[in-house]
Amino acid sequence: MSSPLSGKSSMVRASSAPHPLQPRSLDDDEREEPPLDPAVERIRQRLKRLIVISSATLLVGLIAVLAAVIYKIGPGQDKAALAPVAGETMIGGVLPAGARVLSTALDGRLLALTFEAGGAVRIVVIDLSSNKVLRRAVLANAPLPVTP
Repeated sequence: MSSPLSGKSSMVRASSAPHPLQPRSLDDDEREEPPLDPAVERIRQRLKRLIVISSATLLVGLIAVLAAVIYKIGPGQDKAALAPVAGETMIGGVLPAGARVLSTALDGRLLALTFEAGGAVRIVVIDLSSNKVLRRAVLANAPLPVTP
């Protein structure tokens, strides 16, 4: 039996495409592609513009989220801690005579006192750094606490 190539010359044909393992010549990279159709070029420009706008929007959103996280974990500037004082501080004229304190709330340097005086529930807010009354309020129709 003879092989099908036995009677033919074994000629190797040169291929126009480079072999995948051989380095490509510079001419392959420098070849210019034909220009695109004008309609396709307009669509490509629109897509390019859309990608730029979308990327910018995403970047602005990411910066906003990072700024919010940094703001939340950072130290609070408006709630300044009270400076330690050696003795007691007297603040006069805050509570009327015979008033009964119902509750207190401290928020940084602000103290809120809820008290009952003359059959009405009242709130007074005091700035402890300046020892001044910032606000007074009367709670209308507030039920008085029941004492056991």
